[in-house]
Amino acid sequence: MRPAAAVALLLLAMAACGGEVEPQRAKTVTIVPDLIGYSTLQLDASNTRLRDMPAGTFSYLIVDGAIDWYAFATHLRPGRAYRILLTAADGKEYAIASRRSGADGSLGAHGVETALMNRQCVGAEDPSRRPLESAKFLRVAVKSDGSARGASGNDVLGSRSALPCGGNGDGVFDYVLQSADSVPLTR
Repeated sequence: MRPAAAVALLLLAMAACGGEVEPQRAKTVTIVPDLIGYSTLQLDASNTRLRDMPAGTFSYLIVDGAIDWYAFATHLRPGRAYRILLTAADGKEYAIASRRSGADGSLGAHGVETALMNRQCVGAEDPSRRPLESAKFLRVAVKSDGSARGASGNDVLGSRSALPCGGNGDGVFDYVLQSADSVPLTR
């Protein structure tokens, strides 16, 4: 290609792009899961005195003894870490995820549980791993994640590796959202 033709081609390309030669910038893409066939629990604010009350949903599908779940929340404090909890009929809690809310105060999390166990660092009260069906039913909650960053070797018997801690580091574990209904695990 002749140099003059190359320059003309470059000028045409710049004109087609609005005259800008800046590299393309990444754009945020929101992927919305197809929740057809999933059951959904409403997550209500634990503190009803807040002006913009947090709200959320927990959608789940139980297949072959596992629970595939999605948790969504809005009106949370931006950039704060929150835990998703499952509480069994006997009152034992399992921290199944910890995520940070976005700049707009929204949160989304997804997971698949084949057994009940903590996936985030917790204190000495860490209940042992158990089959999902043994819980009979599960209540769902979202609470502030006050853990520090890093890992915690909280399993007394040492049978599991250290669990990740990625919280706010302030020791605050206040409930923000809770389900009034529960996820039935037995028929």
